[in-house]
Amino acid sequence: MEEYGKQALICRDVSVANDHLDLAIDWDESQYTPAGNDELYRLYSELEFKTLLGRLNVPTELPLLHAHERVTGNYRSYIAATDPPEYAQLARELEALSSADRLSFAVKADGEIGVSSATGSGLAFLAGSLAHQPVRGAFEKLLLAAPRLAAHDVKAVLHILHDRGFTAPAFADDTMIGAHVLNPSRTFGQVEDAAQEFLGLSAGDDVAAQADAVMRLVEKERAELESRDQLRLYEDVEVPLAPILAKLEWTGVAIDPAELTRLAKEIDQAVARLQREIYDLAGDEFNIGSPQQLGNILFEKLCLPSGKKTKTGWATGVEILQGLSRDYPICARVLEYREVTKLKNTYVDVIPALTDPRDGRLRTIFNQTSTATGRLSSTNPNLQNIPVRGELGRRIRRAFVAPEKESALLAADYNQIELRLMAHLSGDEAMRRAFHEGQDIHDFTARQIFAVPAGGSVDPNQRRMAKSVNFGLLYGMSDFGLAQRLEIGRAEAREITSAYFARFPSVRAYIDGVIAQGRELGYVTTLLGRRRYMPALRSSNYMLRSAAEREATNAPLQGSAADLMKLAMVRVDAKLAAAGLRARMLLQIHDELIFEVRATQLSETADLVRSHMESAIELSVPLEVTLKAGRNWYDVEPMNEESFEHV
Repeated sequence: MEEYGKQALICRDVSVANDHLDLAIDWDESQYTPAGNDELYRLYSELEFKTLLGRLNVPTELPLLHAHERVTGNYRSYIAATDPPEYAQLARELEALSSADRLSFAVKADGEIGVSSATGSGLAFLAGSLAHQPVRGAFEKLLLAAPRLAAHDVKAVLHILHDRGFTAPAFADDTMIGAHVLNPSRTFGQVEDAAQEFLGLSAGDDVAAQADAVMRLVEKERAELESRDQLRLYEDVEVPLAPILAKLEWTGVAIDPAELTRLAKEIDQAVARLQREIYDLAGDEFNIGSPQQLGNILFEKLCLPSGKKTKTGWATGVEILQGLSRDYPICARVLEYREVTKLKNTYVDVIPALTDPRDGRLRTIFNQTSTATGRLSSTNPNLQNIPVRGELGRRIRRAFVAPEKESALLAADYNQIELRLMAHLSGDEAMRRAFHEGQDIHDFTARQIFAVPAGGSVDPNQRRMAKSVNFGLLYGMSDFGLAQRLEIGRAEAREITSAYFARFPSVRAYIDGVIAQGRELGYVTTLLGRRRYMPALRSSNYMLRSAAEREATNAPLQGSAADLMKLAMVRVDAKLAAAGLRARMLLQIHDELIFEVRATQLSETADLVRSHMESAIELSVPLEVTLKAGRNWYDVEPMNEESFEHV
């Protein structure tokens, strides 16, 4: 009270609303009038509010573009074609299109295909028509003529062609990808989305009209990409990556169901054990998965501190339970219970159901336009989020196997890529020197911030704290966040951060420069020119602005790492094909690539992969790739000649 009494009185005074002021407006004028659909659509697009954007209607004032309104009027639909004469006519029109210098494609989930030429001539037909001659032959001729091809979602088109036995053609443009590079806040999964945003048109429901919209979008998007210095990112990285992702999706990865069965039994036993322990600690049985029941047990029956009430009951999120878990075993057990049940419900029970019974392989979907940072995402199932902490979580990887005795899995992982990018982008000489000398960067950082004398050793706790500082700064972590992560006082966290920036002043200058540039331009960029638009950097709201500053700190690093990995995938895929090696890329897990390799070609494949991953982009510090190999993803071990002669 002696130290903070005056401050408490001030806090009280400023929290009391003064209800004796004369107001310049009356009650009716104070009524809130919500913004209209179109105004909110523009606002949510600018602020990257994807979920809210999805609840709105697309602005209705956009003019319609229907196939019958084409200038040429040369549109034909064979959606209902069922007899030989119509197939013959469709084949003739496909052959006529094969002489065009540019063609665009659009597809629908129900199998409709639209093709359009630069002159507006268009066709719509069902993919099932490709099973009939002479349609199949005419379509093969069209693809072999190899005009400049474009599509909205090239990967979807390639899947349709692959499923029907066609050799995949090369596409020069993907308007879904181009739209996303220009506006990374949206996925642009449908042609309609891109046509409305960049053409001010509605493509309508006709798939041939949508193909025509693709043709128009190509010119519009390319001009805009060039004006923003993003054409190289689009042409050299994003468009070539689409067919590689298609190959990953139809290749899949072999799964060992017996391993998942064993793991399921262990998880069931762990769930039963944790239930008993939680009930014993609670002195009662209840639904552990119910936040309301759990909150009542923890904060009403057991009277644990730090409880927070919400509109629906007690808060029982991880941020609450994590802080209590050190002193109250029941909270630690609940967190463990949640982790184990999530493993069961998300992976162990799901993977067998999603594995193709015909070949025993699991196929995920890689999404190229789902993140604003440029990272890929994986869905159905999400294989990029398989746990790396906890033995049971890591064990899931044991089910991902090399399918034959003559094959092996090769894992190639970029080592500390974002920290190396920080050294390159910031120009910090001390950091660069550490990487050039091959030092352990966390050990090196600990020596700097804790002033460890030459010849002295860094203790494990110092290295742990230095590692948290290194990675925390990549994500714009505050002193408060660092204190929470390290479970230390805020003053001590501030001292550690200050010591870090005193030793690495260029890093501080770089972070400040990125935020200032983002505030001035409205966006930050990656090494290859990918932009992340951040209007909230100019917000008057402190919380919004601070969150944007943290994102702005990380976006160039995470985005550059994503660009680097994508470029490496494009180059490695091309080199593997040129070398004639029996190796297939299976998965991309952020900084890691997984390959299925002929065991006798393991060393040669590993050398090729390492060489082209490490040379994908030239930085001021060396890129380093760690190679591991083994019979399954869990048991991969660092490669050396003695260990893997037998693989």
